Amino acid sequence: MLPTSRRPLSRPMLSKSLLLIALLLVGFWAEAQRPAALLKKGDQAMVQEDYYTALHYFRQALERKPAPDIEFRLAEAALAFQAYEAAEEHYLALTKGNAIQQYPTVWLGLGLSYQSQGKYQEATEALNAFIATGKGSAQQQEKARAALLSASWAQEQTLEEEWTLERLPRRINSPYGEFGAWKSGDTLYYTSYSYDKEDDKYEPARKISKVMFSRDDRRGRVMSRGFNEDTLHTAHTAISRDKQLMFFNRCQFTEGAAISCQLYVREKDSRGRWKREFTVLPAEINAPSATATQPSLMWDSIAQQEYLLFVSKRAGGSGDFDLWQVPLPVGDSKWEKPRPILALNTPYGEISPQFHAASQTLYFSTNRPPGFGGYDLVKVPYLGNGEWGTVENLGLAINSSYDDTYPFFTKEDSAYFSSNRPGGRYLDPDTKNCCPDIFKANLVPPPPPAPTDTAAIVEIPPLQPEPTTPTHPIFRTLEDFLPLTLFYDNDHPNPRTRKSVTELDYSETYFNYLKREDIYYEQYAENEEEQDAVALFFEKEVVEGYERLELFSAILLEQLEAAQKVEIFLKGYTSPRAKGDYNLLLGQRRVSAVRNHFQSWRSGILLPYLESGQLVISEVSFGETRAAASAQDERAGERLSIYSPAAARERRVEIVEVKQQ
Repeated sequence: MLPTSRRPLSRPMLSKSLLLIALLLVGFWAEAQRPAALLKKGDQAMVQEDYYTALHYFRQALERKPAPDIEFRLAEAALAFQAYEAAEEHYLALTKGNAIQQYPTVWLGLGLSYQSQGKYQEATEALNAFIATGKGSAQQQEKARAALLSASWAQEQTLEEEWTLERLPRRINSPYGEFGAWKSGDTLYYTSYSYDKEDDKYEPARKISKVMFSRDDRRGRVMSRGFNEDTLHTAHTAISRDKQLMFFNRCQFTEGAAISCQLYVREKDSRGRWKREFTVLPAEINAPSATATQPSLMWDSIAQQEYLLFVSKRAGGSGDFDLWQVPLPVGDSKWEKPRPILALNTPYGEISPQFHAASQTLYFSTNRPPGFGGYDLVKVPYLGNGEWGTVENLGLAINSSYDDTYPFFTKEDSAYFSSNRPGGRYLDPDTKNCCPDIFKANLVPPPPPAPTDTAAIVEIPPLQPEPTTPTHPIFRTLEDFLPLTLFYDNDHPNPRTRKSVTELDYSETYFNYLKREDIYYEQYAENEEEQDAVALFFEKEVVEGYERLELFSAILLEQLEAAQKVEIFLKGYTSPRAKGDYNLLLGQRRVSAVRNHFQSWRSGILLPYLESGQLVISEVSFGETRAAASAQDERAGERLSIYSPAAARERRVEIVEVKQQ
């Protein structure tokens, strides 16, 4: 498949968005190499489907030697990695010079980048430009026509139903990728793609997935009793109708970021617990040359037969990842050969099935056209005797232009699903590749019809709505944010130095801080109450502080564009672990990082206002002298003086005042 495409599902276990972030979550150190060496490594990473590594090698090469062929490679890697803003930037740059004659598929890549961001009109123009060239392969031209169909269709869609969408809290959605959620009673089961692969020799080291559970929306925990491995991916659990069998995936890296999966089954013991031992399903299911993934169970109420559904790209399918089914053995019978569900499969990708037994409805994800872009959630009624109804897109209220996958409907009007739509807490500010999060969706019931009986009309004074308190503050002016608080990891930025300034901006320190969240749980939380305290600190204070800074910056830009003169006052704080003079310098470094944010935000759009004096940033650093009485110094030990929420709250910078003229 071509790197210019938004490929249906090149990884066996996860939706494309999850697999493409596998290497996002680790550090990457640039090597001082010549452009030719960087390009060679980048090209090799593309072949291995390691798009993050390829993107960074190409970016380094472009910095050393600006050239159209390098920029084209960088745009292609960004599109494959789903870093759509970066892909748009580099494709767009190539359209403005002679390079467009040499690389006509730039229009295709630009159109796909636009479509994936929901910019359907811009996508239409770019895709038409590519089609008009008549260049590229037949497959690329067909891809452009399919994307054009989807862009046109998406612009015509209206909001026929209203769904409320809630991103689950950070106690479940980590800064990494979560997916495949399903609920039984008060327990939510899901998979988290956030664990370091043990003894990984690959550079940079890779992440693996583990199956998690959360009771009553508390912090997710790893399934125990030998269920997960530290060197393999474990994912996608599904339990049989009689609750005696659990099907799941185990997957391993094959080359680079590519993964191969097999299906397994685990039984319950005499005490009703899942056995440590498990069995790999036979070769009829796990074809030797193809992946088998994403197990789900289907109950045919007419035939009184239970089926195992799964996803595979094996021979006999329709060309990409397809839905397959096989009846569960009864008694002493053997596994049969699985069959593709021909009525539902297309040359595009069909993934993440979930059968809702009560309504005899199958929900799954597909990127077939027409659609909103990426994978959309769809449903289809099962009619019995192997017959299916018409596939229906779930619509604009629940789908997006990004990847919406892994539907699990508890009822027809309530569901969980995963999405990498904007708003996720991405860990790489350069690529802004969002990590998929788990969402909960509820259908809003339509208002009751107006009464039709007009025999007796009684005038009733209109009801006065009860005043409600907004669940989140509303920010319309810069003053509404005050005080805006931003938090730092211990001794950051630039630990163990006595400098008063830093070259880092706040976003860099923030994303590195998020990567250490699990360490705070491990080092501080000794019970569920303390786990909740750490979770709420990161979720409600650290993350919301960064998100408010982004919104503050946007409103600030509007004020400056309206010719307002603005002065911002910053205060830096530290916890009382070090001596006063060191803390004073540390507080100044923290203020410096926030100043750098305003200088670098949106590629320096605020710089002219800073240079002209229309925007002024005044700063005062307060060290340990401003620490709260509850904060502990180093004599209390690291648990309380570093990892407790009380100590963490002291490591901050506040925007305390804004003056406007």
